Amino acid sequence: MTMLNSKSESLVGLASETLSSANEIIVARWTDTRTEDRRAAVVAPDGQFVLGVALRPTRVRLLSGREMIFDGVMASGMTYVCRESQTLHAEFAGPADILHLYVVGGSIRTQQHADMNSGMQSDTSRATMLSRDALIDHLARAVQTAEDGADASYIDTLARAIVVRAAQIRQGSARVSPLPKWRLRRVVDYIEAHISEAISLADLAAAAGLSRTHFAAQFRLATSCKPHDFILLQRIEAAERLLLQTSRALLDIALTVGFQTQAHFSTVFKRFVGETPGRWRRAQLAQWSQRREAA
Repeated sequence: MTMLNSKSESLVGLASETLSSANEIIVARWTDTRTEDRRAAVVAPDGQFVLGVALRPTRVRLLSGREMIFDGVMASGMTYVCRESQTLHAEFAGPADILHLYVVGGSIRTQQHADMNSGMQSDTSRATMLSRDALIDHLARAVQTAEDGADASYIDTLARAIVVRAAQIRQGSARVSPLPKWRLRRVVDYIEAHISEAISLADLAAAAGLSRTHFAAQFRLATSCKPHDFILLQRIEAAERLLLQTSRALLDIALTVGFQTQAHFSTVFKRFVGETPGRWRRAQLAQWSQRREAA
């Protein structure tokens, strides 16, 4: 990726625009309309941490060192945190639009936001994902739609609000342990076995062997998704496989993966993937045909 911000010259692949460069928070936006698989990296400079907020559904795999911290579709409003002097590797499998905030850690106390420091500068040694948050989504979109030449103090205020909210979320999640992988595997297996049926929170909690309250908190921390959103994502990924591997009608696919109507299926599909099922299928098949001819 190539950033207009001089602190990120080593990144290659995405177009970028620096929206604000106040001393304490540098705001930049990565955009890429390509659909082919590609790799990139987020580098947090010394003395800074980086927040990345998805502005559109983005299919990506994120790795911190050798540990995978996310693999799936980042819905708009989902956020990752990269600690200072860390590199977060990203493997994209579709268009991307991400807002990045480079935050100077030492500036936080001067603004009397100690919770931001304690929330972001935790003792974890790796980058982390935060669950989708409606407020962060709203604030990030306000930055995105700021007109050219907007007052830098306006963008800086929005950026600070995003950082404060992200710190609050991270502090809250620190008090809960993530769902163990073996319980998560049982939940995923249950969803796959009942993909065409209605699935409730109680069903998932029972599959994990936990109460609904304990399950919901642990699940969200383990997956960065609410249970309902995770179910929808599993339905959409199953639909993608059917769209590419079969010629079945959209309504048939919608019913097979648990949607009651084609209209609802199309709405949810576009929310996660960024395109309607029909358009996505045509684009994917066209790319496959082009690659085949090139080979």
